[in-house]
Amino acid sequence: MKDSTVGSAIIFSFFIITILTFVIPSLIVKNKWFNTVFGDGLTQEQITASLGQRKADLLIRMIPPVVTTETLQNGQKPFIEFRLFDPATNQPFSHVTYYIIIEKDGKRLLFDLFHDHGGDLKIQIKPNNMSNNITIDGGKVQPLGVWSSTPDRYVTVSGPIFLAGGLYHFIVKILTVDSDTAFLAQDQQTVYDSWLSIGNTENRDINIDGKQVPIKIISYYDKLLNFEFDAKNKQLKFDMPFNWNLSRLTNSSIYVHEEIYIPKPSALTVNGGYSGTVNTMNVSKDIVLDNTNPNIDVVHVMLPKNTLLQLADQMNENKSEYSRLMTFVLQPTNGPKLGSMESMNSTNMSMMSRS
Repeated sequence: MKDSTVGSAIIFSFFIITILTFVIPSLIVKNKWFNTVFGDGLTQEQITASLGQRKADLLIRMIPPVVTTETLQNGQKPFIEFRLFDPATNQPFSHVTYYIIIEKDGKRLLFDLFHDHGGDLKIQIKPNNMSNNITIDGGKVQPLGVWSSTPDRYVTVSGPIFLAGGLYHFIVKILTVDSDTAFLAQDQQTVYDSWLSIGNTENRDINIDGKQVPIKIISYYDKLLNFEFDAKNKQLKFDMPFNWNLSRLTNSSIYVHEEIYIPKPSALTVNGGYSGTVNTMNVSKDIVLDNTNPNIDVVHVMLPKNTLLQLADQMNENKSEYSRLMTFVLQPTNGPKLGSMESMNSTNMSMMSRS
């Protein structure tokens, strides 16, 4: 009897894992069977949905909040947190099993089952290009054998992941809540769809009045293209790939953030302000210059959802040539001195929550 029970459990586990590995991914991609909600943001997203009659928000975020190709090359090993919770009480659901897919540029990098008894799952990412394969290490929850953190051991994912900057596609399906083995009914199986960003760092030398000046640009949305510097007008110009589909933008929480680091003193920042356009539309209200650091100034371009919708409306109306790009043109102007970086980070988070 005991052998029969063990055998049945093994067969059942194999059946479930087969379904999750081969059947569910195709259904998720085609958006069939399951409720799907979307997000498209910076380094964290809180996506609102429901599990049957219960509201269930999913927070997906990077820890620490600033993750770039530069910090990763310097040895950073960030965490990704998945927290399923009741937004009315802020209490996490218990015994949550997550089916997690991470993609980049249409290529699937990770797909596997993860579990956290408290509902707050943290996975450590260890990027390396020494292997073409992803390896996972951690404890496991039986009988299904899904990856799970323990009080003294995180689940880690190692391999060719987070090697490039830009958007990463997260597809998260909730399989269990309240129980390690009781699967949710089919009509309660919501898929959370999000895009988080690894900042892409580029270093450039520009010529100002015959002198080479090193600047750094970090794009927190996608890799930049076609960088140019007009020394006469002191204009910085660059492009970034962007999907202007109006339906996508309307249904997503979305935010675009670019940073330009300029060493002091500099003719590019001496006047204390910046103006600029994106695809010829004036976005100066969304550009700020942080000049509180004694050694370096940082120009922030922070485009919230309402600005992106205005841009999309303009482009769709004019059938613009910028159909797949954002073209940034930035130029020094007179402006007030700004507050600290801490206050700017608070502004960023506030803009994201309103988007």
